[in-house]
Amino acid sequence: MDDARRHGRDATGGRASRARAVETGRRRAVASDPRVACDARRVRRGSSARSERSRVRDARRSSVISGAPPALRPRAEPRRRAMTAARVRALLALLALLLALASVASATDAPAPAPGDASSSSSSSSSPGGGVTSEFARPDAHPAVDLNDPSVASPYARGADPNAPEQIHLAPRAPGVVTIVWASAAALDRDAVVRFVRVDVDADDDARDAALAAPAAHAAAITSSAYTAQICLGEPNDVDAVLGPKHPVRVEDLVALANTSSWTPRDAANYKVIRGPDDVVPPDWFKTPPYGKALCLSYNNPDAQYASPVIHVAHVGETARGGLVGGETVAYRLPGDKTPGGRTFQVPPAAVTAADVSRARDREDEAAAAAARGSGVVFGVVGDTGQTEVTRGVLKHLSEMKPHALLHTGDLSYADGFPPRWDTFGRLAEPLMSKVPMLVVAGNHDVTLNGVESTAFRARYPTPYLASGSASQDWFSHDVGIAHVIGLNSYAPVTPGRFDGSNAPMFEWLKGDLASIDRALTPWVIVMFHVPWYSSNAGHYKEALRAQEKLEPLLYDAGVDVVLNGHVHAYERSRPVRDWKEDACGAVHLTVGDGGNYEGPYGQSWSEPQPAWSAFREGSFGAGRLEILNATHASWEWRRTACVASDGVNELGETTYAPTGSGGRDCETEGDVSAQRLAAVDAATFVRDARACPNRAVGAGGGPRAWERANGAGRDDDDGSSDGVATVVVLLACALLGVGVALVLTRNALHRERAGKRKGGYARGRTHERLRDEDDDALDETADDDEEINA
Repeated sequence: MDDARRHGRDATGGRASRARAVETGRRRAVASDPRVACDARRVRRGSSARSERSRVRDARRSSVISGAPPALRPRAEPRRRAMTAARVRALLALLALLLALASVASATDAPAPAPGDASSSSSSSSSPGGGVTSEFARPDAHPAVDLNDPSVASPYARGADPNAPEQIHLAPRAPGVVTIVWASAAALDRDAVVRFVRVDVDADDDARDAALAAPAAHAAAITSSAYTAQICLGEPNDVDAVLGPKHPVRVEDLVALANTSSWTPRDAANYKVIRGPDDVVPPDWFKTPPYGKALCLSYNNPDAQYASPVIHVAHVGETARGGLVGGETVAYRLPGDKTPGGRTFQVPPAAVTAADVSRARDREDEAAAAAARGSGVVFGVVGDTGQTEVTRGVLKHLSEMKPHALLHTGDLSYADGFPPRWDTFGRLAEPLMSKVPMLVVAGNHDVTLNGVESTAFRARYPTPYLASGSASQDWFSHDVGIAHVIGLNSYAPVTPGRFDGSNAPMFEWLKGDLASIDRALTPWVIVMFHVPWYSSNAGHYKEALRAQEKLEPLLYDAGVDVVLNGHVHAYERSRPVRDWKEDACGAVHLTVGDGGNYEGPYGQSWSEPQPAWSAFREGSFGAGRLEILNATHASWEWRRTACVASDGVNELGETTYAPTGSGGRDCETEGDVSAQRLAAVDAATFVRDARACPNRAVGAGGGPRAWERANGAGRDDDDGSSDGVATVVVLLACALLGVGVALVLTRNALHRERAGKRKGGYARGRTHERLRDEDDDALDETADDDEEINA
C-alpha cells in the first residue's frame, strides 16, 4: 500500500514536473522570441479576444482546484462579434452613400420652377364681348398731326446745340446690358461718356442730378459712326401717299436737288437741266410694272447723296458690377443733354435662373418664387408703324400700356428710299423708345427695295444677336423674364440658294437656339418675323409659303407658343394652328401690321367665309399688349387706336384716307368687311398645358446665361444659373467624399475580420494557439492527478 501510494505520488510529481517544464518552456519562448513578446504586449494592452481567453483559462484553473467541471472555451464568440461589427459598419457606409446620392438628385430637381399646366396655347376669345380684366386705360383721342410741322423737324435747324442728342432709343444687348442709340449733328469729344446710375423710381430731378454727378455713377464708352445714302425713291407713296401727309417727299425739293445746272458748268459730266417734276419722276413710273422699281437721282450728283447725322452707341451695364438688374430704374445722361435730372428707363425683367427660384423655395416664399419665375412681364406689340398722324396715336397708345419691352415686327420708318425720313421717324418715336427698350425684326421697307434701306436700318437699330450666338443682326434671341423671344428675318433664305455664299445660316442657327432653350426657366417661347404665315387677307396671301413649309415643323416640334407678324396692314388673331388646321398644340399667330403706316388699311380684302382657324380680324389701326402672367398663363389684348375713312383720290388714282372716330372708340374703318369691324378690343387668354401638348415640355438646354458665362457680363454669378451648377458640383463632391469614407470603413472592417480569422492558426497567432493547447493539456493532466489523489 505504501509502495502504491509512493508510486502514485511519484507519478503525480512526474506529471506536475512535466507541467512546470511546459510552463517554463513557454516563458522562455516568450522571452527569447521578440515577435511573441510583442504579441504578448499587445495582448496585455487590451485585445478583447485575448482578455476573454485569459478569463476562460483562469476559470478552468479554478475549476481544477475546486473540482468543478472545466468551463467550455467560447473561442468563436469574439470572431462572431468582430464579424457583426464589420457588417454594421458596412451597412452604415452603404446608407451614407445612398443619402449622398439622394441629396444630389434632389438638388438637381429642386431649382426647376414648376411648369404648372403648361401647354397648348388654347385661347379663349372674349370678342366682341366679355374677356379678361385689364388695367389698361385708353389714351385720349389724338389730334391729327402734320409731320411737316416743327415738332418733328431737325432741332439743329432751330439753332440747337450741334452736340445735343436726338432720336434716342433703347435696345437690349445682353443679360444686364441695354444699348442706347442717339444722333447728333456734330462729333463728340473723344473722352465723352454716358453717365448712368441706379435711382429710386420716385427720385426727383435734383436727386437724379446728384446721383449722376456722384463718384458712384458709372460711365459707358461711346462709339460713333455715320453713313451716306443715295436718294432712291422706292414707293409711289413717297410722292403721293394714301394716308398721312399727302406728299411725304415734296417733288419741288427733288427738282431742286436734281437740277445740277444751277451750280456746275455746262461741260461737266454731271451737268443736267431739270425744268419740272416730270424730269425727275417720269409720268406713269409708279403706275406700270414692275412696281418694285426704285427711282434714283443721279449717282454723280453730290446733292443726291444724303449724309446721316453722327450716330452714337453706348452699352449701359457693361461697366457696372453685375450689370443692370431687372426692374430697377436707371437714370442716364448723354453728352450735350441739358434735360433736368437726365433721362430714365426701367430695366426689363431679367432672365430667370434656377438659383432665383430655388432660393425663393428655400425660404418657403411662394410669392417670391412666382416673382422669380417672371410674373408680370408686359410686352407692347406693334408693326408697320411708319410716320403718320395715326402712327403718333399708336405710339402714345403703346406708352399708356406701360410695357417692359417693345416687340416690333418690322417696317419702322417707311423712309422708302428718302433717307431723311429715318430722322423724322426717330424724332416721332423718341418719347416712347427713349424709355422702353425695343426688339425689332427687319421688314421689307427696312432691308429690301434693292437694299436702299439696309444701311440705315442696321446702323440705327441694333439687336442682341451677338449675345445669342448669331452671325447676323437680322436673327437673334433674347430672354425677358420667363419668355424666350426669337427674331427672324423673313427675307433670309431658309434653303441654300443658287448663288448663296452660305448654307442657310439663319435656319441652322435657329435649330441650335431652339435646342438651347430650358423650358423650366423660360417656358414661354415667342417668335417674331415680318411676313405672316396665317392671314385670311388677300394682301400678301401665302407670300411666305416656302419659309412656312421649312420652319413650321421646326417651331411646332419645339413647342413655340406665340408667333408675331406684321406686313398685312390689319389685325388678325388665329386659334392654335398648324398646317392650316386648328391644332391645340400649335402656336397662336398674331398679325399686327396695323401700326399706322401711310399705305392705308387692308380692310376690304378679307376672304369669305372666315377660316375656322381665324378667331378675330379687323382692318383698322392699333397695337397689342401681351402679358406673361406666370409659367402657364398669358393674357393678350389688341386695342384699336384709329379708324379711317376715305377722303378723296390721289394723282395715282388711289383712294386716300383720313382718321375718323373718337380715338378709335366708336368707329369702323370704311370698307372693312370683317365680322369684327365694330369691335374696339380683342382679348384672349393663352394657356400652356404640357401634359396635353408634350411638345411644350421640350427643351432642357443651356438656358439664357451662356453668353454671360463666356463673356463675364450680366449680373453677379450668385444671381445666375452658375449658382445651380456650383451647388450641384459641391453636392457631387460631398457624395464622392461620402463614398470614399464608406469604402475606407468597409475596407478596414473586412481587414479586421480577415485578421481575426488568421489568428485561428496562421502567422503569429499560431504560436499562442499551440501554447494555449499545451497549457490546456497540462491542466487536464493536473486534474487527473487530483482525481486519483481524492480516490
